Amino acid sequence: MKGDVLLQNIKVTGLVPASAGKKAKETKLLIRDSILAKLGKNINNVRKRCAEKPLSISITFFLHKATHTKKDLDSLSDNVIKILGDEMSSKKDALKGLEIVTNTSLIHRIILEKNVVKKDLNEEFTFSIYEWD
Repeated sequence: MKGDVLLQNIKVTGLVPASAGKKAKETKLLIRDSILAKLGKNINNVRKRCAEKPLSISITFFLHKATHTKKDLDSLSDNVIKILGDEMSSKKDALKGLEIVTNTSLIHRIILEKNVVKKDLNEEFTFSIYEWD
């Protein structure tokens, strides 16, 4: 059951997580920086509120039809969770994540959704984090 709202309706417009390819690393950095810019000085408060608590995460992706059929929710959500975590990759040159979700074993529920948007609209995703009661 959803408990307290820890972080709500964070929207990242114009970017969709990529799991492979030349632009995957660059895209993760852009997404991380976009979320960081939205949270600003509040980032440390968000980290404290999420620390060592059971979590529920809701992520909705808005994708163009061509992208929608090629991207699976598992890889899309995995990348978002990595960006929210300590490190965004397991390679030796690991990129630092946002350190909001530092213990993925405390994630009790993930709600994922994928929607098609018209080609003239930007692809984007939104997410919220709740304390799991």
